[in-house]
Amino acid sequence: MELLDTIKTLIKPILENNDVYLDDIEYLQENGEWYLRIFVEKNKGSLDMDTCVAVSEAISLKMDEEDPIKGEYYLEVSSPGVEKPLKTFEQVKASVGKYVYAKFINPTAGMDEVEGFIKTIEDETIEFEYLVKNIKKRIKIDYSNIKFIRLAVKF
Repeated sequence: MELLDTIKTLIKPILENNDVYLDDIEYLQENGEWYLRIFVEKNKGSLDMDTCVAVSEAISLKMDEEDPIKGEYYLEVSSPGVEKPLKTFEQVKASVGKYVYAKFINPTAGMDEVEGFIKTIEDETIEFEYLVKNIKKRIKIDYSNIKFIRLAVKF
């Protein structure tokens, strides 16, 4: 079993006991240091600091107990944040009606990015609604043409 799959299995009961779900997990090296980053979200409502601390402490104990990672690393448990990347098409589909920022692989209608609402998704075509000088516009982009997409904060 792959390392991240092993870790997911180890932490699953902890997440369930704290009414949170795993949004993402990554194990990577930055500046010569290894990091295990676990991003969690509350099943209902928003993640509060007390829950995040409880989950982090429980995961830390479990990781020390089972020791699936040999060597030193930093454990970081957090929410993915308000501008979380949408890494899968399923996450994009679950974000219909939300405000997002998307960067395109190939420019479409003279644009290489858009910031606006996901209005609809049909097959793999995403319809965005955005503003140009306070006038609502719409553009349709194939998911395969999305280089990067994340939730955004509207000011």
